[in-house]
Amino acid sequence: MNREKLLGIVLATAFTSFTISYLIHHPKIEGNIYSDIVSFWYSPLVREVKIPYVDEGFAYPPISGFIVYLSALIGKGELIPYYNTFSMILYLFYLLLVITIFKIMNRKNIPILYLFIFLIFSPSMIVYLNYNFDIVFASLLMLSLILYEKGKYKLSALAFCATALAKLINLILLPLMLSYLKSWKSKVSYIVYSIFPFLGVNLVLQIINPNFLSDTYLFHAEWGLENAWFLYLFPSNESWDTAKLFSALIMVYGVFKIYLTNVGDIYERAFMLLSVFLLTNYVFTPQMVIWLLPFLAIMGRLPITFYILEVANVGIILTWFMVDNPLAPGALPQNLALIRAAALLYMLIETYLLSSKRYTISQEFKEFLEKFFKNIKVSLKQ
Repeated sequence: MNREKLLGIVLATAFTSFTISYLIHHPKIEGNIYSDIVSFWYSPLVREVKIPYVDEGFAYPPISGFIVYLSALIGKGELIPYYNTFSMILYLFYLLLVITIFKIMNRKNIPILYLFIFLIFSPSMIVYLNYNFDIVFASLLMLSLILYEKGKYKLSALAFCATALAKLINLILLPLMLSYLKSWKSKVSYIVYSIFPFLGVNLVLQIINPNFLSDTYLFHAEWGLENAWFLYLFPSNESWDTAKLFSALIMVYGVFKIYLTNVGDIYERAFMLLSVFLLTNYVFTPQMVIWLLPFLAIMGRLPITFYILEVANVGIILTWFMVDNPLAPGALPQNLALIRAAALLYMLIETYLLSSKRYTISQEFKEFLEKFFKNIKVSLKQ
């Protein structure tokens, strides 16, 4: 089958998966599953079509706020037109993600089957696709990485900047991106193009609204523990400041462990960094798993615990409203979050070990060849 026909099949099945996600969250369909899209509508920001960060605070970075405002503006504050517009925007970013991953996998000769498994038919993708801004984050991040691989560093940096303006988390990948650049000039250039526009946008909004930083970024900094495995170590609200310190310490250790390792390619190391972040952060909402799915597709293997992670991750939202306090240790959603953490930890360790093994073998093989040809050279001289 040629590439164009295969891409057509991929896009057709992606549309089907998105349609399912659209329908299961549709506010007018009985038995719909909760989504943040519908939740946003209940605030004056959407219903009264206010400008985010100017007229009303919004706890997500500017590109996310713009998506909400555009959806509210086109929908004129009405629920269904707003929901449809928001959904269409997410669908366009989903198409961007699928096409980008298709191109990467095609270039690396990775079976497209893995794209279907992770980006189209995975339960987390279907349930959390039409849900929040995570598909926007994932698509912009992967766009940045494919541009980076092609040597288009300025465009990659701008896409990386846009990713941070959707969700801030990609900044933990910046040292990784810089480590592959050879000259200091290229490193400084990448920083300038990826960070300065981000700072400029945020500075302008801070000048317009002195409460911008606190409403947008510090809001989540003050959040309590949510779906973090160490909730069981710090069950009391009074201990959550200590829990956040614990979170920061193990996160710093984990990301520096990945920064300093030489194993794996850029996609494997990015997967490991994001996995470390999710496992050590004090908030691990289930839609964040979408960040990992493109990397799993590119790595071209199916981890043993993947479907355990998927069932647990989808189960979090499906059981969230079945209990009085879903954030309590021992509550069903938190038990599922614990299972999910164990499954992801296994996937992280497996990725590290497999990458390390491949690297070691390649180094040993290289050394063997060098010795082999050296011995031949010596023999010929004799």
